[in-house]
Amino acid sequence: MAWRAVAATCLVVPSTAAAQIRNLGFAGDMALAEHRVDDRRVGGGVEISTGTLLGAGVRVSVGSRWTIGAMGRTGVLHPDSGATLQRDVAELGLDAAFRMREWFDVIGGVRVRSYTTALARQRWTAPYLGAAGRVTFAVRGLEGLLDLTVHPFASVNGLTRPEFAISGGAAVAYSRGRFDTQLRYSVERFDFARGTADERSEQLSVFTIRVQARVRGGVPKTTTAPP
Repeated sequence: MAWRAVAATCLVVPSTAAAQIRNLGFAGDMALAEHRVDDRRVGGGVEISTGTLLGAGVRVSVGSRWTIGAMGRTGVLHPDSGATLQRDVAELGLDAAFRMREWFDVIGGVRVRSYTTALARQRWTAPYLGAAGRVTFAVRGLEGLLDLTVHPFASVNGLTRPEFAISGGAAVAYSRGRFDTQLRYSVERFDFARGTADERSEQLSVFTIRVQARVRGGVPKTTTAPP
């Protein structure tokens, strides 16, 4: 009967997809962030804001090569040198890593971030593509991670597209039992209208402490996709 075939397919397909999930983990992180803005149109030097961001997310390893993750963060950047306004930050991200070699991944994804002050809201959309690598240490479960990405289609409301957009990071990760811990330092740099009177640059530096608990699967091969 046709309905029996449909019912069988509905049962088999989800179970087959679930069988491909090798690891499922839930993560939380705390990030110390520094945001720098240098806008020639305004003058007054570099504006610096600092603060703490808190985040949570989920990460899934599919098959032997794919890792897919989603993460959200929020927090407040307080005015420091040259800055006058508090910035509320909210960010959502989706990323993926494809394992080419034991030590090398191709990574990609998208970040959507907003900065909100008492005067306005600025929204960033930054798809990215890059490469990442890992190196193992003598201590079991301990790895070093490096990544470098470009953002060729980044956009910011109220500004032209950045002429230069790049980010990179370095991390140390340790896995034991069902828990993974990662310490990561990353930098994003965006330059707008370089060499003109409207030149503007923004840089976000973040030091992140991240803990993940795996509810399915054993010790994974550490992903190099940015958290």
